[in-house]
Amino acid sequence: TPSGRYIGSIFPTGDATLIAPVIGRTATPGDFRAFAGAADRFNFQPFNYLQVPLERMGVFGNLRFELSEAVNFSARAVWNRRESKNQAAPLPFGFGPSSGLTPALSALVVSASNPFNPFGVDLGGSNGNVDVVFRRFLEGGPRRFSQEVDTLYGVATLDGSFGLGSGTWYWDVNASYGENKAEQVMLGNIDSSKLAQALGPAAGCTGACVPFNLFGGFGSITPAMIDFVTFEQNDSSEQTQFDVTANLSGSLFELPAGPVGLAVGAEYRDLEGRFDPDPVVQAGFSSDIPAQATRGGYDVWEAYAELNVPLLSDTPFFDLLELNGAVRFSDYSTSGSTTTFKGGLNWKPFADLRLRASYAEGFRAPAIGELFGTQSRFDEVLDDPCSSHSTNAAPRRFSNDAAVRQACIAAGVPADGSYEQSNAQISVTTGGNQALDPETSESYVVGGVYSPSWVPGLSLEANYYNIKLQGAIQAIPRATTVLNCLLTADPATCALVTRVNGELIEIEGFLQNIAAINTDGIDVNLLYRGFDIGAGRLGFSWSNTFLLNYDVLVPGPNGTDLLSREGTQVGSPAQSFPEWKSVGSINFDGPDFGMTLTGRYVSELSETGGNVMDSVFYTDFQLRFLVGQEDEFGFALGVNNLFDVATPGCVSCESNNFAQTVYDIPGRYFYVRANFRM
Repeated sequence: TPSGRYIGSIFPTGDATLIAPVIGRTATPGDFRAFAGAADRFNFQPFNYLQVPLERMGVFGNLRFELSEAVNFSARAVWNRRESKNQAAPLPFGFGPSSGLTPALSALVVSASNPFNPFGVDLGGSNGNVDVVFRRFLEGGPRRFSQEVDTLYGVATLDGSFGLGSGTWYWDVNASYGENKAEQVMLGNIDSSKLAQALGPAAGCTGACVPFNLFGGFGSITPAMIDFVTFEQNDSSEQTQFDVTANLSGSLFELPAGPVGLAVGAEYRDLEGRFDPDPVVQAGFSSDIPAQATRGGYDVWEAYAELNVPLLSDTPFFDLLELNGAVRFSDYSTSGSTTTFKGGLNWKPFADLRLRASYAEGFRAPAIGELFGTQSRFDEVLDDPCSSHSTNAAPRRFSNDAAVRQACIAAGVPADGSYEQSNAQISVTTGGNQALDPETSESYVVGGVYSPSWVPGLSLEANYYNIKLQGAIQAIPRATTVLNCLLTADPATCALVTRVNGELIEIEGFLQNIAAINTDGIDVNLLYRGFDIGAGRLGFSWSNTFLLNYDVLVPGPNGTDLLSREGTQVGSPAQSFPEWKSVGSINFDGPDFGMTLTGRYVSELSETGGNVMDSVFYTDFQLRFLVGQEDEFGFALGVNNLFDVATPGCVSCESNNFAQTVYDIPGRYFYVRANFRM
């Protein structure tokens, strides 16, 4: 809140804010009143951008040259620059052992000789008179970010063919290099080392130092104070990848049903990455998100073989029957080696119907950031189960569960239920883990496509998938960690949770190999390529995905907990798991005119705490036309969310109170597109 929140024994009522801003003088104890809860909190959402302004420019080049009748050389190169901006609400900062911000701010002391100290004694540190002081830095304006990102990619290829036996074999050798360099500038951050000087003894605030006022409310922080404590933050990052591949494919021999196909190949990849935050941030003096520099990399050798065997064709009940299989060997410098397999079956009982089934093993080595990312922090909207004002509709809370209540009291929470979580955003320390193991998976898919010959252009496709992922690389949900600590008192789990006088301050949420993720669902697609109506061709498509189960298995109080995600909105960053998503469109194309009407549906989502985000149906419309003797000019006009359907409100989403992973930005979206063809 811009008026400040002051928690500690020295403040009136022990949990106070200002009656009104105090400008032109030093505040006194009589200027404070009891903090009133939600009515005194600050709404940070209106400052955050819904859409990020960006400009993008690029250059593309492609070259192909025939070295001989059987050998070709080609090269491609791409350069792209993105310049973008972002904005967040003014910095929330403060000090005190319960602040949960940074070690420097937790240990900060306001000197008795600071001219704006209302109490005339040292505040904070080891004095025990301050738990936390929070102040929203409105005078410094929103936190503003600007990025400049350059991406360069190039690949050179030799390819060709040769005859062997009765067939033709095709080969290619490729070498590619890519790099991505990013520079980010942030305005609106505070250097806590300078803040400590400006709040410290008056005798030490000399030269450019200007005493800082944390106790006067909005308007009491002057431009001179701002200039001394703020700094321009400059961060940079870079990723590079070098890749060499070689592939060979052709037919081994003929069977009565057709040729037996073989493809083999090998690949070498080398990946490196780095992140270098501003020196002030690395020194631990950022009052916003702390971070450390990191760099790392790995290389991998891989080889594969794929085989396709036609068993039957053009026989009753077997218009086609073929088997295919694949094997891949991978050797990672960081994660060791593995061999994975895949097998599949295609069967056409008759020409109009194709049935298929496949089984596959998966292997994913940890990425550079997952391995080498250093400690950082973000703020997650989290409901402390020990807070008497937590969401009563949620299970296992202080107000509705005796075991939780007893555990919270043992953790230092007052037994009378007077504890109220002071900050909805809890600091979460995160980072990579070089001890991570690879993810492995098993999956199978069964489905088919029906394309009736009596309705040319019509096809119906349905597929069922089932995926079991072992050793999934994730952080255990922070709410699960907090609850597990309370209910088990496990030292390893509770070491991840920091409470000060019962107040939830910080949680560690580093990446690890959690137990598993199991998911299955059905995809159904209907496509009709259309029929002639005289003025043009009319067609339609309808795509659906049905999420049957999405189960996350994590360590819990009684071994392993199963978290069912289907139909829910969870996490920070937000993740959405709608049980049904659907997109349908009706399309008309004429000689020089066309239009498309599209409908998009997302089923309802439930949040922890009982809030339900209603299902949404969006309608989009586009007109397009061609101009010129050779149709060289093309234009399109369109609008998304034609009927301005409201975006459902999200309580737990950390950005602008809506689930941006599944819903549109509120409002209509208009666009125009023009292109010219030579």
